[in-house]
Order: sequence, then structure tokens, then C-alpha cells
Amino acid sequence: MPSRISETFQNQLDAVLESCLDRLVEIAPLECPSQLAEILPKDDPTVARFVLVELIKMDMAIACESGATAEEPPCIERYLDQFGELLPLSNVPVDLVMEELQLRREIGVSIDAADYQRRFPQHRSVIGQLLGVAEATAAVQNRRGPPTVEIGEQIDDFLILQTLGSGAFANVYLARQVSMYRLVALKVSRGTGDEPQTLAQLDHPNIVRVFDQRGLADSDVHLLYMQYQPGGTLADVVARIRALGQSTEGLTGQVLLDAVDRQLLRAAQVVPERSSVREWMAGAPWPMVVAWIGLQLARALQDAHDRGVLHRDVKPANVLLSAEGIPKLADFNVSFAGVAGRAGAASSFGGSIGYMSPEHLRAINATGLSQPEAVAERSDIYALGILLWELWQGVRPFDTGSSPNSWTQAVTQQLAAREQPLVQPHRLGGVSERVLESALHHALQYAPEDRPGSGSEMAGRLKLALHPDAARLFDPDPDSWQGWLMRRSPWLVAAVVILVPNVLAMIYGYYYNYWESLKNHFENQVVMRQFNNLAACVNIVAVPLAVLLVFWYTRKVVHELQRVSRGEPLTKQGLDDTISLASRAGMIGGALWCVAAVLYPIALRMMLPEFTSSEASHFFVSHIICGGVAAIYPFFGMTVYATAAVYPRLVRVSMNDAQFDQRWFALVRLCEHVLLLACLIPLVGLALMVVSGTDSRGVMMTAVMATAAGLFAAFYAYRMIVRQWAQMSTVLSARGSSVVPTTPGDQSV
Repeated sequence: MPSRISETFQNQLDAVLESCLDRLVEIAPLECPSQLAEILPKDDPTVARFVLVELIKMDMAIACESGATAEEPPCIERYLDQFGELLPLSNVPVDLVMEELQLRREIGVSIDAADYQRRFPQHRSVIGQLLGVAEATAAVQNRRGPPTVEIGEQIDDFLILQTLGSGAFANVYLARQVSMYRLVALKVSRGTGDEPQTLAQLDHPNIVRVFDQRGLADSDVHLLYMQYQPGGTLADVVARIRALGQSTEGLTGQVLLDAVDRQLLRAAQVVPERSSVREWMAGAPWPMVVAWIGLQLARALQDAHDRGVLHRDVKPANVLLSAEGIPKLADFNVSFAGVAGRAGAASSFGGSIGYMSPEHLRAINATGLSQPEAVAERSDIYALGILLWELWQGVRPFDTGSSPNSWTQAVTQQLAAREQPLVQPHRLGGVSERVLESALHHALQYAPEDRPGSGSEMAGRLKLALHPDAARLFDPDPDSWQGWLMRRSPWLVAAVVILVPNVLAMIYGYYYNYWESLKNHFENQVVMRQFNNLAACVNIVAVPLAVLLVFWYTRKVVHELQRVSRGEPLTKQGLDDTISLASRAGMIGGALWCVAAVLYPIALRMMLPEFTSSEASHFFVSHIICGGVAAIYPFFGMTVYATAAVYPRLVRVSMNDAQFDQRWFALVRLCEHVLLLACLIPLVGLALMVVSGTDSRGVMMTAVMATAAGLFAAFYAYRMIVRQWAQMSTVLSARGSSVVPTTPGDQSV
């Protein structure tokens, strides 16, 4: 398990820092740096040093915004004269140096690299490197504190009812929009930004809906009003899970509902009396609930990404909960002044470093050279993976070690932690938990290209955790028969499934026709030699042709499996070839036997004038039976193999098949038709036995019994195929599904 002490310290540090920044905003810019002493925490010098660096950044930025000029630029030494013991000049972190450099550039000061290297010799090489590329830092715009609105006061069209959240740059209130008679969440800030235009594009059931924005006349006060969600945030739920520690056995979604109900009580909102979501969640195992939340959020991210919008700040505090417990992705930027809102690149990118992807951390690191463009859609997927892991386990999947002394060190520690293996989770066992862990490991891969390619792909993996029966198909236990079958070579399986029925058909055909037709004719050695030559000619052509065709079609399936295992995208043609392999194998065997059924009687009549029509008819019908055996049983065998092993292996990476429903219905119809043919084989055999001679009846009886057993096997295979495709439809069908699974229970394996 990761160090709970270090993670708790990080959470406390965030709270202390945000509180100090809030106090600074009220009095900045400072006339005298000594005023910072009134704000700094007194208990821990390490915390005080960290907070001091961030307060200096903030005060310098506000001073520049308030009218600082090139004649009186921001200067780090001005602050160090008052706090030299706490932060000596030799210990000034590089991110503070780069903040001063960036602010000076913005107010028109010419930057002298030699001057900076003289002032901060400990960062000589870094300064030289960074001044040669685009800075990774950027000043926060509009850093003045938001206006305070009193409870009961009306601002524009909104009557303030309650404070929901506050930060250095914005306050969020529960308000009643007078003209519309509705409750809204009202964000009050100064200036404008891209957030309203960005959020207004989004219309998804798991994204908080932004209604509109307004600016007050003759004022820089900005109002943004949006859908009100009274259930609190996932941060409240994470805190409850963290408090439980490893005592999570038997934990259900009731823990989330308890957190929601507490927030509803605080907001004087009514707990829904009837809700299918709440009913399911109350009894669902916790890993399944976590997967369900992740499914909703992954779909929300996909919708945002489809519209060209990146979130870049996915964390529990930015996931609101409805009264039913449904998650809603939001980004109020209320915590912008906390760990996510420090001066520097963190402010321009947003995001809390505890949830950032490696490329995001590199992009905000003052000593890094990553370009902003590197932070793309898969960075949001990574952040969602951390959020879900923390929601599942109560801790994040990384151990960051000791407490940092500066922002740069904090980012460096987080980045180093990403390169280490994930911590071992506390597992309770179960299909849902195993699938959830697998999906999170996939999302938390260090390299972006190794993660899910989209929110839809991650949603598909998480959806498996809600359907344990389907999960066993796509992610079977290694000791199960499906797990064993998935590890077998497709070449071996195809050879056995296709070859065995054909060999049995050949044995039956030879012995039946020998006793029924050929025994008397073979007394003539010339006739026997002619027949053997005929059989050799037929087999020399038919067997290599059958092997070549089966090899050709099997090769396509093997090639697609290899492509997917290398991480390449699944193709429609590959899925078509997989599902068609069974019917192609059956058609190859059946067609060649039918050709032989026509060829042998004609050739024998030409070679043997005494070969009667009755004998030719027996020869023909027996070969048709052989053709049925060679077609039907390989068909069902290969269909079972494709359903249980190949198709799940191909689809489980993306969990997406746009034509699943068409394949499903077409395959079931085809199986029904082939099953009807399987019923005919024993009946034809019985009819043939009635008209057969005494010598061949024993062989025919054996064949009838074997084909009857084969019919039962075919029927069992048909039932299994239908059942497994129906199970897969719960996660792949385009027909849609309920917001909650039909069965909340999980089963251990």
C-alpha cells in the first residue's frame, strides 16, 4: 500500500496553501513583504517554506496586474530580505525564478540571461536552457479576488441562498434565478475566460449543464450560472473510503449514498424516495459501483473530446453528484488557487498534480521541455484512472515519498512516482474487481500510446465490471476452460476441430460402402486396384485443396489476432473473417464430400458395368451423410471456438463492435439452420439402415448412434453459442441499456 502519511500530508498541504492564498488575495499587492509573516503557517518550517514560495509568486503576479512597471519590476530578493532564514537565496527554487522572469517579460523588461545566472548560480544551466525555448510557465490572468456576495442579497437576476464553495478567484453560490424560478449554481468571479464558451458546447447527461453567463454593467464582475447538483462531490466519498482504510469487506454503494444524503441534508434538499439507481447502488459491491461511476465519466470525456474539449483537471472535487448519486463532470475552477492554481504553467493548464499524467507533469514542470500539445485526450484518461483507483482503494496508486520543499520538487516527485510500478491494491476477489483493476492498469500506463485510445474504449472495459457473466467471456479466469482455450494456437484448434470429423466420416464411408457395395467387387484384384487408384486421385486433389483453403482462411484470423496483440486497431474485415471461419470450414468439407458423392458412383459405373444403381445410390447417400458430418460438426466446433476464445480476444481491447447486433442475429439464424441439418443426419442414416444389407447394418447402426450423439453435442453447442452472445450483448449491443445493470450481484472466482 502507498504511504497514507505522505498522501495525507499532501492533502493537508493543499488545504493550507489554498487558505493562505485566499488570505493573500484579500490584501495583495503587499506594501511590505513582512506582511507575509501574518499569513504563513507557524508549525512546520517545511510547509512554511513551500507556502512562502507560492505566496511570493502570487503577490508578484498581482503586483504586475495592479500596475507594476519596468522601472519597478518584481524582484525575488525583496522578499528574501524579510525571510532569509526560511528561504535563503541559495535555496530559491527554479520555478520561482521562472515566475519572476515570465512576469518581467510581460511588463516589458528586457531579460538578461547573464544577470539571472549571476543572481541564481545554482540554476545556471537550467536558466540558459529555458531561455532558449518557449517558457513552460505563464502568468495567471485576472488574479484579483472575487467579489463577496452576502446570503439573501440579489445580484442581477439571482437571489443568493447559500455558499457552495469559495476560492481565490471565484465563489460559487446556490442561488435562485428569479426570472426562471429555478435553483442554479452561480459562479461569481472577475474578468472572463474560456470556461463559459467551452462548457456551453457540452450537452451530456454526465456533464454539468452550463445555462449562460452574464457580465454586470459598469463592472468587471462575471456571472456564470449552471445546473445545480446537491449531492456534493466525489471528494466527499473518497474521504469516507480513506477513513475506512482496508476495512472495505462487504462495502457497497451505500457509502456513496450516505455521503450524498449528508450533502442533501446540508442543502435542505429531499432524498429521492424512489430511484432505481439508488436501489441498485445500495446493494451493489463497491468495485462494481466504482466501475459504474467510471463508465459514466469516461462517456462524458468522450463527448467532450469529440467536441475538441479537453478537461485537464479530472479529480474527485470536479465530479459532482446528483441526488441519485449520478456523477456529473464539472470544472468550476473554484480550487484554482489551490494545488492546481499556483503561478506558473500549472495555472495555464489547470489540474491537480496528484491526478496528472506524466506528460502533463512534464508540461508544467519549470525544468521540463514538454510542449503543451503533448497534453491530449489520453491525459484525461490517465487522470480518470487515478480518480477511480483512489475511489476504489481510498489512496492513489503511487507512493510519492517524503513531503516536497517546493513546487518544482512536488512535480518532480509526482513524475518519478509515475515511473514506478503501481502499488498493490487491497483485493477482496471477484470478477468485477478483477476487471476493474485490469481496466485501471490499462488507463495508468506511462506511455500515452499504451492507454485506451478514447473514453469510449475505457467505458467498454469498465462496463464489463457491471456484467460478471460477460466479463468471464472477455477476461476469463486462467484456470477456466475458456482461459485454457484462449491460450491454444488457432492452427491447432482448427486442425483438430476440422480434421477429426472428416477422419471419422472417412472411416464410416469406407467401411459402410465396403460391406454394402464393394466387398463382392473387390474379389477381383483388378477392380480393387482400379478403385484404389480412383480414391488416390480424388484424395490427392481434395485433401490438399481442403488444407490449403482452411489454411488460407485461418491465416486471416491469426493475422488479426497478431495485429490486435501488437496494439493495432481492430478491423471490420478481421471480425468478419473470424465469424465466417466456421461456416467456411463447414462449406469446404461439405462441398468436397458432395463432389465425391457424385464423382464416385459415376466413376464406378463407368469402370464396373455390374455396379448397380442401388449400389450407386447407397454410395451417394453415404457420402452425403459424410458430407453432413464434415460440415456440421466443424461448423459448431469452430463457432464455439470463435465465440469463446477468438472474438473476445479481438474485441476486449476496444470493447467496440459497431456491427455486433447484425453479427449476433445472423449467426444465431445460421446456427438454427445448421442445427436442423444436424437433425436430418440420424434420420437419413436410419432410412439407409432399413434398406441396407445385413452385412452393413452394424456399421450403419454405429453411425446412427454416433450422429445422434453428435446431434446432442450440436444442440448443446448451439445453446452455449446463443447464451454467450446474449451475455456479450449486455456490453456490446447498440440497442442501449439501463443506467444500472440488471443484476447488481457479483460472484467470486
